[in-house]
Amino acid sequence: MNLNKTIAIGSALLLFGSLNAQKAKVVSAYNYNKSFERDKDCSELVKGIESIEPATKDEKTSSWAKTWYYGGNLYFNAGLNPDQECAAKFSGAIDKSYEYYIKSILYNIQAEGASELDLEKQEDQYKFVGYIMNRETDYEDVSYMRDIMANKFPYLANAFVNKGVEQFNAGDHKKAKEYSLKSVQVNGILGRVDSLGMYNAALAAEQLEEDEEAIQLYTLLTQINYGGPDIFMYMANIHGRNQDTAKKIEAIRAGLEKYPENADLIREELSHLLVTGQTEEALNNFDKAIEKDPQNPSLYYNRGLIYDQLQEYDKAEIDYSKALEVDPKFFDAIYNLGAMFYNAGVEWNNKASSYTLNETDKYKVANEKANNFFTKAKPALEKAHELNPEDRNTMASLVQIYARLGEDDLWSKMREKLGAN
Repeated sequence: MNLNKTIAIGSALLLFGSLNAQKAKVVSAYNYNKSFERDKDCSELVKGIESIEPATKDEKTSSWAKTWYYGGNLYFNAGLNPDQECAAKFSGAIDKSYEYYIKSILYNIQAEGASELDLEKQEDQYKFVGYIMNRETDYEDVSYMRDIMANKFPYLANAFVNKGVEQFNAGDHKKAKEYSLKSVQVNGILGRVDSLGMYNAALAAEQLEEDEEAIQLYTLLTQINYGGPDIFMYMANIHGRNQDTAKKIEAIRAGLEKYPENADLIREELSHLLVTGQTEEALNNFDKAIEKDPQNPSLYYNRGLIYDQLQEYDKAEIDYSKALEVDPKFFDAIYNLGAMFYNAGVEWNNKASSYTLNETDKYKVANEKANNFFTKAKPALEKAHELNPEDRNTMASLVQIYARLGEDDLWSKMREKLGAN
């Protein structure tokens, strides 16, 4: 026999034997997984994974959709196994399962060039998802695709978001972000928006001081109306830490466009306007807002804060009172009304104390004004205490007022209650 021909036949037989060996491993992996699903014997998962791993690396079987699908099933059962002792044997099983299923889909798609997509590249990621979303896409075995999309990915998405929360609570914010983003990816492939995953990823990115990524994620959340006004505050705080006042105010005002009644956003804008000397603009903003929404107690309250800081007490009293007219249980409004009069009383009391014995008339005028303010503060602070009996600032102020006005019984009771708290 021709020597070259003999060598060629021998090589072919070796190649055929190698292929059969790897094919046998793929079949074995399938059988081990089925056996585990029937008997829940952890050793079957071990044997199955030992069988499938070499097949994923072999030149012939590594491009088979079934190789990755069977391997994905093994890791899926390992990662989501309720038997914690068994699950602990397979580190990173849910990550492996996701990786295997993605490759199974990739090799399952019957379109020219699909199997050569590089999913590390964003452009190829879009093409990959495009194939999945297109109902006209052909698959080598559509049953794999249906099982992955309908039965496997929803569980993996939930597992990833839970793993992200677990890692965040453990202080590993890098892992928390990675798992949260995987949840977003899986849900994206399923055609769903994973707002919780994005939110968790944004929180983790912020903890990692990856501010640009956190802002991007928070911005996406505002576009789908997730998280309410808090998301705008988070963005404003990030910009504030980076000393970017312009972007901070931009975030606050974007929030106010959607949530014009939010007290935190209103206060942030108010603080900015007052710090930058734009008091008139602040008042004008509230005038316009109240005209549009006259039954909003927060608007009166916040305008009252401005007048309070400007020491225009009559106007502040009107606004605080109007806020309480709309909402009689508005604690901050009644407390600030009382605190405004109390602080004014303290100021006049300090003036009275500063006069000498030769300035008796000035002392009497200042002392009388102090008592008038304390008297006005008393019912407001008593109402505040009624609304929030545990607030220590209210109790401390009332102790001082009762002492000042000589109401000994009330002073004794409030002092005792303050001490007990």
